Amino acid sequence: MQQQQKFAGTAPAPDLAGGSPEDVIDRIETTIVDVPLRRTHFHSSGTHGSQSYVVVQLFTKGGAVGLGEGVTPGGRAFWGGESVESIKATIDHYLAPALKGCSVFAHERLLKLMDRAAARSNFAKAAVDIALHDVVSRLLDTPLAAFYGGKVRDSIPVLWPLATGDYDRDVDDALEQLSTRRHRYFKMKIGQGDPEADVKAVSRAIRAIHAQFPEACITLDFNQAWDEQTAARWLPALQEAGAALIEQPVPAWNAAGMARLASRLDIPVMADEGLWDLHDAYDYFTRGATDVFCVKVAKGGGIRRAYKAAAVAEAAGIPLCGGMALESSIGTAASLQLFGALPNLTWGSETIGPRLIADDLATEPIRYREYEVLIPDGPGIGAELDTDKFKHYRRA
Repeated sequence: MQQQQKFAGTAPAPDLAGGSPEDVIDRIETTIVDVPLRRTHFHSSGTHGSQSYVVVQLFTKGGAVGLGEGVTPGGRAFWGGESVESIKATIDHYLAPALKGCSVFAHERLLKLMDRAAARSNFAKAAVDIALHDVVSRLLDTPLAAFYGGKVRDSIPVLWPLATGDYDRDVDDALEQLSTRRHRYFKMKIGQGDPEADVKAVSRAIRAIHAQFPEACITLDFNQAWDEQTAARWLPALQEAGAALIEQPVPAWNAAGMARLASRLDIPVMADEGLWDLHDAYDYFTRGATDVFCVKVAKGGGIRRAYKAAAVAEAAGIPLCGGMALESSIGTAASLQLFGALPNLTWGSETIGPRLIADDLATEPIRYREYEVLIPDGPGIGAELDTDKFKHYRRA
């Protein structure tokens, strides 16, 4: 019996994916494009005035094409360790060769093959995963959301980043967004300067916005800028000023510190840089190290794995928000297909990339209306590549 089990374990697994022999991966092509932003975007760990993407086109033997997008903030490596250059290299040299000849319907098998070919590399794998979802749902002539239970909403409240680096300008920006009914959820970046001075300036900004629009929801994103002592000292003052949520105030490695801070505050504390996949989600939820889970397709390794992490959150009773990595309408459409199918997305979404970039890569950009973003219709991710803009912005 032991010998039989040994031989059974080493035999090649049959391809049970189904589909036509034409539905196997023939090739995957990647192209870097550089698109300007409407304004400089600030993080505590870096700033950027343009956004770069890796456009992924997956071709089957039968001629079907799936569209994906690889992206990190600014296209650079300061946030998650990957950049558009490393994403392209990982796909070209490792992921694409590993997947060639496999059925596009064998999704779990394809994920394992990518894991064997490259450790971590979440942003690169996400770009391929989006293209896989797109081509399969196009072959079946159905929106991607149908694979995850179908849409439970047609639009999602969308958050606007107050990230100019000048808190007075941020107040003016927020008041304009509220007056024009574009946004009422906001994320203010904090952590670049002296903590005491930042807290006083941000507190004034929050109170100035609430004085005219009490319904505004203002969250604060630190991008790991403070140590735990500094956070314990100053976060209560920001809660008192009216902040609605605190995002990743301490370094990603300090999950225990996140749990301690969450226990001190009445408002939610949310992890971001410290929480990547479904295993991290389980660990953080059991530790009490995050009160909200921000689902991110790019950071989470793709749509399927982001969905699995969201399911862990649902089981733990953790509410969700839909995150971003400054995607164009291509990546945003893919994320919105998933977010539209998640029932406990109570904190809305951050899918604002198409409004921040000065131009777009899709023939029909993502639409926004009355504080919300609309989930695209149509088969696949619901976006088509604008070939003229693609050629214009592609990197030589």
